[in-house]
Amino acid sequence: MTETPLSSPVSAPLQHDPIWQAAMDWLLQCRAAPDDLSLHQAHARWLAADERHAAAWRKAEKVWLLSGLLQPLDTPEPQPVPASVHKLRGRRHGWRRAMAAAALAACVLLLVGRAPPADLASPVGEHRQLRLSDGSRIELGSDSAIRVAFEPGTRAVTLLRGQAFFEVSHDAARPFTVQAANVTVRVVGTAFDVDLSRHAVEVAVQSGAVQVRDGRGELATPALGPGDSLRLGLDHSPPQRGRLLPGQVAPWRQWQLLVNDRPLSEVIETLRDYYPGVLLLTDSALGERRITASLNLRSPVSALQLAIAPLGAHLRQWGPYLTLIDEEPQAPVKQ
Repeated sequence: MTETPLSSPVSAPLQHDPIWQAAMDWLLQCRAAPDDLSLHQAHARWLAADERHAAAWRKAEKVWLLSGLLQPLDTPEPQPVPASVHKLRGRRHGWRRAMAAAALAACVLLLVGRAPPADLASPVGEHRQLRLSDGSRIELGSDSAIRVAFEPGTRAVTLLRGQAFFEVSHDAARPFTVQAANVTVRVVGTAFDVDLSRHAVEVAVQSGAVQVRDGRGELATPALGPGDSLRLGLDHSPPQRGRLLPGQVAPWRQWQLLVNDRPLSEVIETLRDYYPGVLLLTDSALGERRITASLNLRSPVSALQLAIAPLGAHLRQWGPYLTLIDEEPQAPVKQ
């Protein structure tokens, strides 16, 4: 069975088209400031400068309307804006672009759907339990996907995205391997968890033993046994081995996310698998701050709100498919 990586949910041509991105940016700015006369005049000049601009604008409006994120842009006649408002425009420009990029991802995601189906997959917000032909069992986490290739002498599974918990039937003649990015996990019969993210592959063993090889085919560490965990960074950083209590192996199976001194950006990445839209972190410095928490994956937005509250951060929701995470604005200093 040929293994084909899943494509990004946002189509590359739209994602990298500067005219399309500009149209989305104009759409968001015009919606945010419907009474800004100078802004609308600049928008009109942009539309008139190239017929491709107008075509992209019409497409952007259609995408927004189909997504349900915004209402039609039937705005009143623009009026002059006080000078104090113009001073804010530069400060708003950065998050406007960030929001436009997130809106682009959300809208195109809704129009073109998720990536092509894998052999076995689970939808966002659901787990799926599967039984393979050899009797092995797999539980997929939210928005996870695998490919399966069973042949004489080998049993191979590729984790394309997300999380999977394996209970492998013993068969000494046919070793069972799991491939996640450039990491290979080899077992004969055991129960273990594999988690693939943008940053790392994490393996945790509930029973039995596994061998983990890195991208060079070398053993990352000695074999992992019950309660052992291993994190291999995809940036080739040194492996991190740890110990877990029995109940801490694959807590996502009970819809829990256990976070121990992890950057907020990584927590948000995990929660994205449970949120049917776009979670956008607008402040990279905020994303580097570390948290420890136990979060409920059945309610990812509420869980995220609890996680960021001690950091002085908050959520802003734009329609049902776009949530932004940033720091609480500071109160102005009275003169």
